[in-house]
Order: sequence, then C-alpha cells, then structure tokens
Amino acid sequence: MDLELPRDLPTAVVFDCDGTLADTERLADRAWQLTLREHDYEPTRADFAAVIGRPFPWCWDYFAQRADLGDRDDFIGRLRGRFQRLFEEDLDLHDDTVTTMRALAAAGVALAMASSSSHEHVEKVLRRGDLLDLVPVIVGADDVPLHKPDPTPYVAAARGLGLPADACTAVEDTGVGVAAGRAAGMFTVAVVRHGVEPASLREAHRVVHEVTVEALVPTREELAS
Repeated sequence: MDLELPRDLPTAVVFDCDGTLADTERLADRAWQLTLREHDYEPTRADFAAVIGRPFPWCWDYFAQRADLGDRDDFIGRLRGRFQRLFEEDLDLHDDTVTTMRALAAAGVALAMASSSSHEHVEKVLRRGDLLDLVPVIVGADDVPLHKPDPTPYVAAARGLGLPADACTAVEDTGVGVAAGRAAGMFTVAVVRHGVEPASLREAHRVVHEVTVEALVPTREELAS
C-alpha cells in the first residue's frame, strides 16, 4: 500500500466495530423499528440515540420500559432474524476505516476490536472486509462481564495484545464508546457517523469526519491531556 505514513505511529489501535467499521447502526435501527412496531411502539430518534453503542440486554431493558414486548426469546428471535437478513443483503463497511486498518497493519501496528456486539458478529464483519487475519484480538460483549461505557472491553483488548491500555489508541463513534476508551486511559478518536450527534462525542481527544492514519496520531498536547 503506497501511503505516506506519519513517523510517530501508535503502538496499537483498538477499533470499535458497529458504526466505526461497519455501517450496521442503520440496519440495527431498522430491525428494532420493524420489530417494535409489532408491539405498537414507534421508536424515535431520541430512542435510538439513547441505545446506540449499548449491548443488547441494555437495549431490551430500555424498550421494555416503554412497551409490552411480550416473550423475550420470541422478540429476540424476530429481531435477530430481521437484522441478519439486512446484514446479508445490505451491509456496507466504511472505506475509510478499512483503508486505515490495512495501512496500519502493513506498517506493523497491532490491531484489536472492542465491541458491544457479540464476538461472532465482529468476526462476520471482519470477514466481510477481508480483515480477520489482520486483527488477532477481538473483545465482544460475550467476552467480558462489563460493557461500554465501562473501560473493561478496551482494557481486555490491550491485555490481549500484551500492552498497557495507555499504549493504545481507541477509535469510536458513540459517546458511550468514547467514555470507555477515555476511562481505559487510551488516546481516543471519535468519528462522526450515522445517527450520532457530534456533541455527544465531545469528550474524545479528537473528533473527525473521516478515519485516517494521521487522525490516530496524537500530538504532544493531546497526550498530555
């Protein structure tokens, strides 16, 4: 890959999956919308803003407080079936993140994923982008007891790479993810994606509209903060 890379590359980069790499947030929103309609509930933009970046049990509890969702297993089956159909038919990966991950890997930067989705889901996303071999460490929601905004997923990813968390850069697209990366002690970069208000990302060290290698290299001032 013929890219002019900065000299001071991070030792490792831990990427979020949904929204940051995969354009799955809109698919998840659609699956939730269609399933919730069957229970006479029309989710709002505020609802989706509240649940974005959260693991499924948290989302279930949120919507169960607003509508009678019936049997949990039946609801999950219908929701997952819809999401999987949308995933197979309409999934896109964000080219900027794909290109950046490949450039980092080619330069010898260690890569990991820390997600609020399942380990299996993250693997499927990486396979779709032919990226799985570049990412030796995956931390999914089923791999850790605590989830974003808790730092546990990022700390676990750094540990899997054999590094302290403060040696890594985190790349996120939600406020809860930014909080997790910051709490882990990582230089945290937020990219503005679908359905996310830029103001919700203000706690990131840096907010960008495109993921690039250069965007992941902190200045001395940012490191000091």
